[in-house]
Amino acid sequence: MRISVVIPVLFSPELVDKCALEYRKSAAPDTELSFLPLEVGTGTIESWYDMALAQPDTMRKAMEAERSGADAVVIACFGDPGGNGAKEALKIPVTGEGEAALYTVALLSRKFSIITVRRETIPLMEMLTDSVGMGHKLASVRAVEHSVMDFSLEAVDEVVAQTRAAISEDGAHGIVMGCTGVGVDMAAEVGKRIEQQLGYVPIVDPVKAAIGTAELLVRSGYRSSELTYPAPFSMRPEYAWHS
Repeated sequence: MRISVVIPVLFSPELVDKCALEYRKSAAPDTELSFLPLEVGTGTIESWYDMALAQPDTMRKAMEAERSGADAVVIACFGDPGGNGAKEALKIPVTGEGEAALYTVALLSRKFSIITVRRETIPLMEMLTDSVGMGHKLASVRAVEHSVMDFSLEAVDEVVAQTRAAISEDGAHGIVMGCTGVGVDMAAEVGKRIEQQLGYVPIVDPVKAAIGTAELLVRSGYRSSELTYPAPFSMRPEYAWHS
């Protein structure tokens, strides 16, 4: 199985290496991964503005992946920029980290909360949850006041504190890490601490949810419905995406 991971930000060794490490640790042994950062976009995605700037090149990279023989595409960002457009343009499964994580936690809990980065991203998280039809299950969105680039194990104490508050004060039964920069250990560490204190609560890592969903879709032979995501009437040759 060949899965291409579109990293919808500009190239940096730090980001690509980190993403590759996380996905390789989470993918099945028989999954071959490739990683495609953008040539046109932003350094990080932390707003609707950033997502809009990332969408054209994200879709182009997804289409390149399909032409190169990928069996599925994953968009490595919780906001899933360009995801719906890519589903219209491609004949292979397209999975965004955000939608995969939200559907996964919805399977496992009655109500869930999202732990995100800066508080300015809270409305974005709420609207993204509404967009995948899960707004009625959202207990809260809580921020830890870190940027995407420094949302790492150094923030784990704050994440645990906000997770405890989401459970005890907001009624959450599950938690989604609302940023894909959490690294391979944060969700597991948060989950271990919460289980010791409150009992088992699923702490969903978007990377694991996305790669697992993409692998499931490929093995099952599923892709997006053409009734929901019909092929674009015009493929916009001015973008030269099919040249």
